[in-house]
Amino acid sequence: MNLYVTLSIAAALVALLVAGFGVFAAYLAFAGKREAFRAALVRWTVFDYLILGVFLFGTLFLLADLVGVLRDRDAYPYYHYGYVLSGFVYNTIAGIFLFARLGLALRAAEARPEPAAVSDGAPAAGDDHREPRQA
Repeated sequence: MNLYVTLSIAAALVALLVAGFGVFAAYLAFAGKREAFRAALVRWTVFDYLILGVFLFGTLFLLADLVGVLRDRDAYPYYHYGYVLSGFVYNTIAGIFLFARLGLALRAAEARPEPAAVSDGAPAAGDDHREPRQA
């Protein structure tokens, strides 16, 4: 199998996974499951790591393409520069949104109240649910 075919299949699978996550998030937001949607917004999830990986992978490919274009300028037509420039613009916007999402998740996690800590297995004051019932 050709390397380009393998890369395009892998890219299509990642794109379907990311798009599926977006559709699932929209479903949670509009299907009356707003609490589950809000709970997912305040956590940094596996899909966020996936999107971060796609962002870094895309940046790596764009930089490789830029190096190739700068080394052999005569091999590429002039409109290829526009493709590379638009790729950098889209990737920069995606990175800004990704890091804004990370900031919002960290801010929401910081604002969340922490549960009361129990030391040495002793219940906290007013914690009666651990006491056995009288028989």
